[in-house]
Amino acid sequence: MKVSQSLWTLVLTGLLVLTAADYDFVIVGAGSAGSLLAGRLARQLRANVLLVEAGGDKTDPNISSMYGYYNVAFNPFNYGFLQWGFETTPQELAGAGHGVQPKSIGLPMGKVLGGSHSINACAFVQGHASDFDRIAEETDDASWEFNNLKSLRRQLEDVFDLYKTGLEQVGAEQFVKTAEEVLGLPYNDYPLNGDQYGIGASYWTAEQTDAGGVRMTSFDVFVEPMLQSKFDFQGNVDVVTYSVVEKLLFDPEDPTKVIGVSTFNTRSNLPFEFYASKEVIISAGTYNSPKILMLSGIGPQAQLDSLGIETRVPLEGVGKNLRDHYAVATFWDLAELDPASPLLFQQPSFNIFGPESEGPPSYQMELSGTFGSITPLKQDSVGTVELQSTNPLDPPLINPNVLSTEADIQRIVDGLKTMLIPYFSSLVKQDLIAESSFSLSQTDEELWKFVVNNIGTNHHPTGTCKIGSSEDPYAVVDKDFKVFGTSNLRVVDGSIFPLTPSGNTNAPIMTAAMLASRKIKREYRRGDKDEED
Repeated sequence: MKVSQSLWTLVLTGLLVLTAADYDFVIVGAGSAGSLLAGRLARQLRANVLLVEAGGDKTDPNISSMYGYYNVAFNPFNYGFLQWGFETTPQELAGAGHGVQPKSIGLPMGKVLGGSHSINACAFVQGHASDFDRIAEETDDASWEFNNLKSLRRQLEDVFDLYKTGLEQVGAEQFVKTAEEVLGLPYNDYPLNGDQYGIGASYWTAEQTDAGGVRMTSFDVFVEPMLQSKFDFQGNVDVVTYSVVEKLLFDPEDPTKVIGVSTFNTRSNLPFEFYASKEVIISAGTYNSPKILMLSGIGPQAQLDSLGIETRVPLEGVGKNLRDHYAVATFWDLAELDPASPLLFQQPSFNIFGPESEGPPSYQMELSGTFGSITPLKQDSVGTVELQSTNPLDPPLINPNVLSTEADIQRIVDGLKTMLIPYFSSLVKQDLIAESSFSLSQTDEELWKFVVNNIGTNHHPTGTCKIGSSEDPYAVVDKDFKVFGTSNLRVVDGSIFPLTPSGNTNAPIMTAAMLASRKIKREYRRGDKDEED
């Protein structure tokens, strides 16, 4: 078992042989999907895997501490080295009409081992069954059906040993009873089974300790054990850090066959090439995965032509179909409840999904002590990710088209009026919370302005390399995550979801990665008995 090293270390020690070494798989991005794939493919296929990360090691104590969430996610002045520093292009907020000042919105994305899982809230929300059933129907592949993913979902729950907040929380019974009486929503004891309806416990990929909450990322649970193991029969994972992928490398005899990646080490200022005998898997996220494809000549031909990039595979959907959950948050003062914090937020902490009792919910309302947000789970606004230059170090142009329609604004206003305001008004009357940053007596016009002035991302971008059938002109990957028109290349991350899942996206992304590892394993071990899936 080789020990994880950064390329900076490799340069200092002169071990440049890794740049010429052949790996079975080269995986780009050490986030939730990439880390999961690296660990599982190494173990299940006894494969030699290289995991390429543009950021550095996760040695800062705020990364492992759930109490450090606000610093690593929202304090770019001190912790910008953990992020890509992305922001949207100036958003016109066209649905609000004339007279609204365009604004850019920050997009926190992790640039560190663990990816965004190392800086986000570690929420584990599995979404609605239809999020996966829809893909199964579109691709005619039953393996995507939610019920057929049960064993993989349970493995995820077991490996993370999820921390759950439930009815034992301070004030929990009153909060649940209020949801039942005011909103007509029942208590959902297990919202991870594809039916989210009601008020349910919050789950986190974290461990509660006497010193506070400890973050558990996909890198922690799938890669670290491989790095520490001394059993070669389990396969091998090498990790290189500070390595930005410039482009994919292609077979000189086959211009669509991917054989490796060209990288640039930002610490040593040196280029390195790594080769894969089997596949390259891009797990760089919704913003960077399409960027890498386009820099490599895979994408909309008109855009590639405008930058002088040779088109290898014209795929119109690369960078299109950008979707996200844009929402508004409110903050409150706990009145008589104990403000002790179990992990990230103050008690009590719940998720509310509704108001529909059947089918995918229209809204998610997150409650965590002094924090409350309302999120429409399906929104009209669709955006793009484009290249601004041929320089791999330049960030992409990210235009999510926020609040592009009046309907998107009205959905949030309606959610405030029908869910958040009635719920919190009752909590105030019961002296459970005290009204603070948000007035409960605002008019429709005031609510409209509140939404426009306070809109922000809920950090759930998806869709820019969406999965679909070969008949879909905007599909980028097929049912097996393979990029159309290429060989030996897959994309496995949040960018493949055609629509944003119903809730936080980390769990659905890891579920999709679990399915990808199953598909890849079965492809390379046809006829073998599956001792583990």
